Amino acid sequence: MIDKLMYFRGDKMAVVLMFNIEKSKAVKIKVLCRKFFMEATEVSKENFGCKISYLLGMSEYREGAENSDFSEEMLYLADINGGLLSVFLDQLKRKKASVGLKAVKTETNVNFTPYELYNEISAEREAIARGESAH
Repeated sequence: MIDKLMYFRGDKMAVVLMFNIEKSKAVKIKVLCRKFFMEATEVSKENFGCKISYLLGMSEYREGAENSDFSEEMLYLADINGGLLSVFLDQLKRKKASVGLKAVKTETNVNFTPYELYNEISAEREAIARGESAH
C-alpha cells in the first residue's frame, strides 16, 4: 500500500487548502482527503493575506496583506499528481462537494496570497465565460 501512495503523491504529502468552505461540505472534503491520504486544511480569513508558501509550510515568513478578504469558496491543491487529481475531483462531484474555484500549485502561484490567487482565477473564469483567452 505504501508504494502505491508514494506513486500517487511522489515524495511530498498532498495538501488541500480550503477557503470559505461551508461546514458540511468541508467535512465531506476532509473525509475524502483522508481516503486518499491527503492533508486537508481550512484556512481562516485572517490568513488570506499570507503567501500560499507560508500556508503550505514552505516558508517561515508570515507575510500579511490587509484588505485581503473574499467570500467565494476556493480550493488550492498542492503536490497532487494528475492521476490522483482527476480521481479526487471526480469524487468531489460525486459527493456533491464540488467547489467552483480551484487552483493547482505552480511555481508562480505558490508566491501569491489566497486573495491574489482568488482575483487571478476569478478573472480567468470571467474571461472564459466571455469566450476570451484567460491570458
